[in-house]
Amino acid sequence: MENKDKHIFLKERLKQNNIKLTSTRSAILEVFASSTESLGAEDIYILARRKDPSISLATVYRNLKLLAGLGLVQKISQDSGSVYSLAGRLDGRRTAARQVSRPSKKPESKDVYRIENKLNEALRDLNKIKLEKEMALEDVIKDFGRLDKILQSYEFEQNNLIQILLDIQEEYRWLPKHALLYVSSRLDIPLTRVYGIASFYKFLNLEPRGKHSILVCTGTACHVRGSINLLQNIVDILGVKPGDTTQDLRFTLDTVNCLGCCALGPVVMIDDEYHSNPTGKQLKKILKNCD
Repeated sequence: MENKDKHIFLKERLKQNNIKLTSTRSAILEVFASSTESLGAEDIYILARRKDPSISLATVYRNLKLLAGLGLVQKISQDSGSVYSLAGRLDGRRTAARQVSRPSKKPESKDVYRIENKLNEALRDLNKIKLEKEMALEDVIKDFGRLDKILQSYEFEQNNLIQILLDIQEEYRWLPKHALLYVSSRLDIPLTRVYGIASFYKFLNLEPRGKHSILVCTGTACHVRGSINLLQNIVDILGVKPGDTTQDLRFTLDTVNCLGCCALGPVVMIDDEYHSNPTGKQLKKILKNCD
């Protein structure tokens, strides 16, 4: 299937599912249609942004989930992070299931070199965007001095890798690719090992997180008291589903099985504050007051 035909087919599939074809989605679809290899979310963001400068990284992540849910895009987990490509039946390659079933193979040095080159290219593009003051995630691509301060506090010791990643995540609210590449270089640790640690622990995030965390308890005690209605109110206000981050990167919405305060149920924790069954009006006021 030719690139143009792929693009047309993908757009038609969106229409068939009653999903609006925005300029952002069209740009992302065009990236997939013209790509001959799997791409990371940040790579897709950079390429799509050349077609639609208004696009944000958070929007790319949301649309990738949407396209994967429709079976148009497949997400493949690798040691270096997740990559995305057209579903096998669209581009003639094997499906994700068959790829995953293949025996794992330790990346060769040339694979690491290729990853590093792609990250360097991405960083150059991001720096150009920064100079143009068009970057929504400008704090992510500030100079490496911030990273050096963290590394210096641990005396550049490899054994402190996990704590270093935790401090970097606290600084950025997630673990950007360029930060992991810099840590790999400065600590003389293979990039695959750094990614392996970052992807293994659930408390480390390889995708952008909002400045403010919203946790809705959906445990039994809260559920019987109406936590589903509370969650729906928050979804309606923010316009995102659980597990997603708002486009402006202010809020990340998640659900948990218990927040340890059953007597207050249904309860939502916004950052470090608990709120017992707030109304829609109260929620809007609380979220508005978040810095």
